[in-house]
Parts: sequence; C-alpha cells; structure tokens
Amino acid sequence: MRDFRKTITASRLQIILGIVVFILNFLSNLQYDPTLKSFVFALLAMMFYFVIIYGNAFWLIPQFYNRQKIVVYVLLVLLLLLASIYLRSVGAVLINSLFGDEKKAHLTTGLVLYSTFSAIWIFLVSILCRLAMDFFKLNKTQSEIKAEKAQTELLLLKQQLHPHFLFNTLNNIYYVAQKESPDSADLIERLSGIMRYFIEESKKEKVFLKDEIELLQSYIELESIRMRYETRVDFKVDEKASHLVIPPLLLLPLVENIFKHGIDKRSRDNFAEISLDVNREKLIFTTSNNHYQNNDAEAVGKTGLANLRKRLKLYYGEDFKLITDQKYGVFMAILQIPVYDN
Repeated sequence: MRDFRKTITASRLQIILGIVVFILNFLSNLQYDPTLKSFVFALLAMMFYFVIIYGNAFWLIPQFYNRQKIVVYVLLVLLLLLASIYLRSVGAVLINSLFGDEKKAHLTTGLVLYSTFSAIWIFLVSILCRLAMDFFKLNKTQSEIKAEKAQTELLLLKQQLHPHFLFNTLNNIYYVAQKESPDSADLIERLSGIMRYFIEESKKEKVFLKDEIELLQSYIELESIRMRYETRVDFKVDEKASHLVIPPLLLLPLVENIFKHGIDKRSRDNFAEISLDVNREKLIFTTSNNHYQNNDAEAVGKTGLANLRKRLKLYYGEDFKLITDQKYGVFMAILQIPVYDN
C-alpha cells in the first residue's frame, strides 16, 4: 500500500483523471454519434477543458491574481473564456461538417450557449483545482517544516554546537578564570546564554530579531577569544530591527561560516564585516570576510549554505534571496528575507 502511494504522483494523477474524463466524454457521445465522430468530439472537449483549467489554475491565478493584479486577471479570464467558447463552438461545427451532418454544421445560439455554460462550469472547476493544489502544497510545506524542526531539535540536543568550538571555548574560559580576569564571568554568561537559547528559543516558530542579534554578538565574542591575534569584526545593526520577528537560527550559519572558513589563525590581517538592515519589510543580512583556499573548508561551507537554503525554502518558498560571491580574496554572503512586526 505504501509503495502504491509513492507511485501516484500529482502528474500521474492528472493523467489518470484526464483519461477517465476522456472516456466518459467518448461514451457519452456514442449515444448520438458514430465511434470515430465521438472520439473526435471527446478530443475537442479535452482540449477545451485543458485550455481553461491549465490557463487559469497554472498561469492566470499564480501570475496575476496572487500578485494582486486583479483588473488584469479579470480581463484575461474574460479573454480566455471568450476564446475557448468561440473555438469550441467553431470546432463542433467543423466536426459536424466533416462527418456530413448538415443539420448541425451551423453555428447556432444553442451551441454557443452550451459552450458558454460548459466554459463557466470548467472555469469554476479550475478555481477548485487551484485551491486544492495550494492546500496540499501548504500542507506539505507545513509537514516538512515540522519534520525539519523536529530534526533540528534532535541535533541541538545531541550536538548543536560543534564540539571543537565548545571544548576550545571552555578551555579558554578556564584559562581566563585561572588568572582571575574580570572578563571570565562575562564569557561564562555568554556561553550559558547561547546554550540556553539553543535549548529553549530554537523550539519556537518565531523569535524576536533582537534576541537573534544578541546570540550573534555572544557567539562572536566567544569565537574571538580563540584567535591568536585580534580579529576585527564590525557588526552594524539597523535600529528598526528590534521589534521584528523571524524563525530562529537563520542568521547564525552565515556568521559561523566566517569563523570556520574565513579566519586564518596565523594571520594578523583577519577581518569580518556584518550588517543587518531593514528596508520595506525586508531584512538584509550581509557578511564579508577574508577568503582562504581550503578545499575541505569550502566543501563544508557549501554544505552549510545548502542546508540553510533548504530551511529558507521551507519557511519562505521562493520569497527569499541568498547570494554568495567571492572575489579579490573576499567572501561575501547576502541574505534577504521578509520580516514582520510581532
């Protein structure tokens, strides 16, 4: 049963339904016309259905109605229906003429009314098809988000932070504490805050952007103490971002990328620039840093960005941008996502 369900895809289901509708049309016409003529009429009906359903459900609604171009949508729907009604009516006349049925080989009011009624009926069916597709797509997306979230929570419990990062950070904090540095309490507090955030906040659907910013600042502070030489990190934040909300842990992978693949511990010239701007309900998060030739690091970095892109697609569909560029020894990443007030 499970294997059967896997084989029934949306495309195959459409083909099966098309064949069933064609057979029903063919059998219905057989009551009045010869076999060949019934077959041709069934083909004409299928073309008629195809133009209206696919034209409206797969083109007009996504391209115009969903983008709030209502006037253009209405005009194009009227044009689609008029063209379909005309072509089906003329097609029926031509078929009757071809098969020598002179009584029906004329364009009559009854034929036009029948084609009009059929067009309106099929148009309503096309709307139901679009609603059904959107419902199942939304349902599938929500299921994928839940599965992704459950997997993320499991990974967080097992190993959300890289062990190398945790052990090195704790060793450095212990070293600072041994010297009775006043900074040790702050470092421990930041590490505790990060771990608490992963355990508690990551389970939520949305978190305040200001909390994500605090997480990034704590992460940068802890990673910086691992560096042999001071690393210049310039982090600029738009003041408008404080009251906005986003899904948790979307920004951290890009900052992690800086310290995992953009820092040379032997160099004194490391730098990283991070900016977070809000413009017209869009969050624009930009990172730039040194780029060093390291094939293993680049492979891991690409995997991390691919996983981030997968999460973004689950949350936002196609309504996001993740652009990466590398030139003149500098790696840059730009993330743009919608943001909303709490």
